[in-house]
Amino acid sequence: MREGELSGLTGIRFYAALFVYWYHVILIIPGMYAMEGGRSLFLDAAEGGVAFFFVLSGFILTYNYADVFRNGISAASYKRFVWDRLTKIYPVHFLALLLVLPIAVFSPQLRLDWRAVPLHLFLLQTFWPSSTPAFSSYLNVPSWSISCEWFFYLLAPVAMFFALGNRRRWVPVVVVMGYACGLGLFLWHGQSDEARLYFVSRFAPSRFVEFLLGVFLARVFLTSSGRKLAGVSGLAQATGIGLIIAGAMSRPHVAWPLWGGLLFMPGSILLILGLAYGRGFFVAHLSRPGLNRLGRATFSLYLIHTPLLRAVRGLCLYLGWEVRSWPAFAAVVIAMFMVVQTAALLTYDGYEIPVQERLRSWLLPRREVARGARRLDDRAA
Repeated sequence: MREGELSGLTGIRFYAALFVYWYHVILIIPGMYAMEGGRSLFLDAAEGGVAFFFVLSGFILTYNYADVFRNGISAASYKRFVWDRLTKIYPVHFLALLLVLPIAVFSPQLRLDWRAVPLHLFLLQTFWPSSTPAFSSYLNVPSWSISCEWFFYLLAPVAMFFALGNRRRWVPVVVVMGYACGLGLFLWHGQSDEARLYFVSRFAPSRFVEFLLGVFLARVFLTSSGRKLAGVSGLAQATGIGLIIAGAMSRPHVAWPLWGGLLFMPGSILLILGLAYGRGFFVAHLSRPGLNRLGRATFSLYLIHTPLLRAVRGLCLYLGWEVRSWPAFAAVVIAMFMVVQTAALLTYDGYEIPVQERLRSWLLPRREVARGARRLDDRAA
């Protein structure tokens, strides 16, 4: 793995997750969604944030593991990669699932479909090839994107191997184009808008397109000199942000194939490349230690905030209280953010990182023994 960190891409994760939080706090706390007029721009901005995360995931993993999988995939390297990624996402996912399960059991709004529990437990809710039942809409709903990430991780070494080879890079492109054509024919005739939304927005194989784009984007970054592109880094960042905002504003009016992440791909490409080359005041802002720390704790924030918001919602419903004024609206957004951000930092420092390191250490002794054996063999030879 590479040692150099692209600090601008760490800090931007905080802002991408912030849009997801804003949408959920408006949706969950009683009275706030009605004040927004029944349709929140933050919903479409949150979709843009998730799409950005998917492209960024492919970019960062390829940046870190390109040298590992460029020339082939061994059983040991694949096992180590999958274990590292699983230990990154699963501990916090499991904690959030434990927190939200009793809330879901006693929720009067949506009766829990217990068939969803094992799918969520094993991160398979977006592997389900049907929009009914909507298993991804139960329990900790934001974990649908983590289920997609798990799908990406299982295929990532293969995607990197093909994408980084000059003669074989066309293979994943052809596969994706074939999948898109087949899915389009399936959804074009006789499918409801609900089915179309699920298959283009939450079905893991469909969202793999964004991850694969990030893989190819990392290839461009790793193989280019970067001098010419670094000169327009600031322009790329500004244009990327503008395109993402335009995508969020136009999403309610576009055709159904763009309801997922395709609408946000041009903006994500420019923003990620612009930040990766590390020029401009925005990169300097994102590279500050405090914001960098918030970016590192983004995963905990992303998974923890909804169970906490649902717990507060239950308390509000029990007390018969809801938001009825804009000052109360702003106060709830700020206060709940302070709560969930503090919880995320505590989870990151006290649970996510320690558990992750402990789990990853399980594979280290065997690997070190294998290295020692190889060294002895080399000396004997």
